[in-house]
Amino acid sequence: MTEMAEILFISPYLELAEIALKVIGDKDDVDIKVTRMDEAVELAREAERQGYQVIVSRGLTASKIRNSGIDLPVIDLRIGGTDILRAFYDAKKLGQRVGIVDVEEVILGLSSLEKLTGEKLVKYRCENDLDDIAKGIEYLKEHGVDVVIGKIAMAREARAQGMEAVIITSAYETVWMTINEARRVNQVRKQEKRKAEQLKAMLNFTYDGVIALDRKGRITVFNKVAEELSGWRADEALGREVTEVIPKAGCQHLLKTGRTELGAVLEIGKSKVVANRVPIVVDGRIEGVVTTFQKLDVLQKIESNVRRKLSDKGLSARYRFEDIIGRSAPVQSTISLAREYAAIDSTVLIYGQTGTGKEIFAHAIHNASRRSGEPFVAINCAALPESILESELFGYVEGAFTGARKGGKAGVFEMAHGGTLLLDEVGEMPSRLQSNFLRAIEQREIMRLGDSRIVPINVRLIASTHRNLREMVSRGQFREDLYYRLNVLSLPVPTLRERGDDVLLIADKFLREFYDMQGKSYGIFSEEAAQVLLDYGWPGNIRQLRNSMERLSVMTAGGLLEAYEVERALQIQEFNGEVTDPRNPWDSPEAGPVTAAQPANGASGAFRFQEVLKQQKAEHEKELIYSALRECGGSKIRAAQKLGISRTTLWRKLQRGAGR
Repeated sequence: MTEMAEILFISPYLELAEIALKVIGDKDDVDIKVTRMDEAVELAREAERQGYQVIVSRGLTASKIRNSGIDLPVIDLRIGGTDILRAFYDAKKLGQRVGIVDVEEVILGLSSLEKLTGEKLVKYRCENDLDDIAKGIEYLKEHGVDVVIGKIAMAREARAQGMEAVIITSAYETVWMTINEARRVNQVRKQEKRKAEQLKAMLNFTYDGVIALDRKGRITVFNKVAEELSGWRADEALGREVTEVIPKAGCQHLLKTGRTELGAVLEIGKSKVVANRVPIVVDGRIEGVVTTFQKLDVLQKIESNVRRKLSDKGLSARYRFEDIIGRSAPVQSTISLAREYAAIDSTVLIYGQTGTGKEIFAHAIHNASRRSGEPFVAINCAALPESILESELFGYVEGAFTGARKGGKAGVFEMAHGGTLLLDEVGEMPSRLQSNFLRAIEQREIMRLGDSRIVPINVRLIASTHRNLREMVSRGQFREDLYYRLNVLSLPVPTLRERGDDVLLIADKFLREFYDMQGKSYGIFSEEAAQVLLDYGWPGNIRQLRNSMERLSVMTAGGLLEAYEVERALQIQEFNGEVTDPRNPWDSPEAGPVTAAQPANGASGAFRFQEVLKQQKAEHEKELIYSALRECGGSKIRAAQKLGISRTTLWRKLQRGAGR
């Protein structure tokens, strides 16, 4: 498909059109039409509707097209010096005295021709107007002119008044230069249109509202966001003073101050926006102002989307209610209550002994809430000194203190925006920070250290503690108003010893994990071993159980796990170098804890207990192996499989007398 020509050459006479045709040659970017005056104007208007980009014409015809109100550039085919000289010599053949009627720029250029020919021309400056041309011809006639040279309109008027006339025609070179100029104008016009469309797209498809003013405070740019917020259409707002369209914008005062303003909060229509206002300074003079702005809620949504992407960097909750193991009534009651809390957005205070799994409940509440797709951020108030905890909570700007990271750092409040913030061990928060923290959660805004800018926040708060905050309030160690602000919804987490048979389910899960990690066969608890787990007090709760199962997996090879093996895993609880388990029969309150260096009748109690256990294990192992062989009809392969050991291990144990 051939592209449409973008340049229209409107020729006032046929001979000029023929010259233009030769100049164009085999190129198809220029169309040629022959017409003049009012018909040419109508043709130009139609050309604009059809998509032409540039008009080329000559003389009065070009002037009429240019003044008709069309938006296309009109290139005038100007008269060259050689064109006038050729017409002059043709005129001299018809008469002695030659005169010319034309526009000022042509008349001013005739001095060179007069010097060249040694003759003075009678000249009349006119506007491209028929009445003025008629006056000019009369002037020449009164001054004894025999022949008039000029464009078609001038030549026709001269002949109408009974005078000889020669039309100044355009030479090939003049037409060539004019068409090339039209091509350059078309190219520049295309580039400018591309830039304008790019700017328009940027202005109308950005989240920012954009308003630009000229030096008098009148609106020159007003994009779609500005339209939506203000209620004004752009075509209505453009050209008006900004105080008329947006009275509270305050943009115009920058025309006097010349100072950039960032992060200003102002009202546009019924919306609050955050605006950046920048003066436009050219050669030291303020020529205008550009204001960009965003609605507060849109800005928060964008920030939330950015923060959501941070979940790929670990800001996400790992656990769900389905991950909480336990069938006991206490834990099922806690899960049920936590599910109810997940459905609402109020602050939750989770309390319970150390190691009971408070953080897992916080994860599960977040994942079951409407904020599940947003960040989950946890900070331990007991793990950081006061100065570092403050910067971690609220963030800081560059240069806020010695060692501050370049570019500053967002605090956990900002990182958790739109999601959930878990404050673990909130009872350890220093008193000075408690007041700053309370202000942040009540006003839903924070200020980074070293900054003066307010940052709005939207977080769901979960706090956890192993301490009795009510007692801390009575002792003046915790702010009463903060306690009540945190204790909106209370979630007590039961201890492990309150959960009955859950200890076996949890122990089994941990043990499987550790055996898998070590590549060992899985072990199961004997009835006596299970009873040891149930009878134990578990002062360290689930965390202690996990550590004990890891130790048990290291100390055993799998298979059937006996009570003495579980007891041994529980009794190796080092505290300041001591073996301190209260269930150890070799320990007594009077004797104090038995240590590895403490002799008892010539040998340590722990050593004697381990020797007894070793003998019991050997006897039990022997009985277990021979029982398996009997059940498997003497097949060592099947017996080894039943016991969860390799055939080589079974053979070795039989050779040693089953452990003796």
